[in-house]
Amino acid sequence: MNITHLTHSSFLIETKKAYMLFDYFGKGQLPSDIKKNIYIFSSHSHQDHFDMKIFELFGRNPEAFFIMSYDIKRKYGNKIKSVYPRTQDNIVYMMPDKQADVNDMHIETIGSTDAGVAYVVNFDGKVFFHSGDLHLWTWKEESTDYNEKMEKRYFREIKKLDNRKIDYAFYPVDIRQEEDYDKGIKYFLEGTATDKIFPMHYFGNYETTDLIFKNNSLSRYYESIIRIEHENQTFHFEEES
Repeated sequence: MNITHLTHSSFLIETKKAYMLFDYFGKGQLPSDIKKNIYIFSSHSHQDHFDMKIFELFGRNPEAFFIMSYDIKRKYGNKIKSVYPRTQDNIVYMMPDKQADVNDMHIETIGSTDAGVAYVVNFDGKVFFHSGDLHLWTWKEESTDYNEKMEKRYFREIKKLDNRKIDYAFYPVDIRQEEDYDKGIKYFLEGTATDKIFPMHYFGNYETTDLIFKNNSLSRYYESIIRIEHENQTFHFEEES
C-alpha cells in the first residue's frame, strides 16, 4: 500500500483494490492512469479542502465515488447537479454521526469543530481516519470563553473514538497555534489505539515536522508519527496477503 502526502491535508492512498483520495483541492500530483475504483472524500467546503475540480477529473469515471460532507451539498449541490449530472448516482453526502456503505467500504462520520465532518473508513481490513478540520482549535487572540467552548466541543467529538483501533490517521498540526499546536494530536493519540499518524494542515510549512520531532511531550509517539518533509511524498506499507 502506498500513501502519498499531496499537500496540506490532501492524501492519496493506493491499496491493491482501490484508491482513496482525501480533501483534494487541485494541488498535488495524481496518477495519470487510474484503473481501479477511486473513492474521493471531501470533509468540508473550505477552499483548502475541496475544489470542484474533482468532478472535472473524475466525473466521467464510472468507478469514481464521491463521499461529500453535508455542507458541500448545501453550498455547491445544485451546481454539481447541473454541471456534472453524470456524477449524481456516485455521490454520497454525509452528516455527522452517520454511516454508509459504498461497495465493500464502510464509512462512519463524526462532527467537526470547524466545518463538515471527519471520516472513519473501514476498507480491506484496515481502518483509516481523516480528521478534516476536527481539531482543538484554541487561539491566543480568542477569549477564554471561546477557547473553553472549543475544548468542550472537541472533547465531545473526539471521545466518540475512545480506544478505537485505527491503522492510519491523518490529523491537523497547525503551528499558527504557537505553543498549543500539539495539544490536539497528543489528546488524539492518548485516546485512540492508532498505529500510524500523518500530521497535516501544514499550509506548506514543513518546519512543522522538525518541531514535532523535537517535542518531548510527543516523544513517546515518535514511532507512530510519520515524518512528512515535502509535498508529493510517498510512503510504502506492506499489506497483509
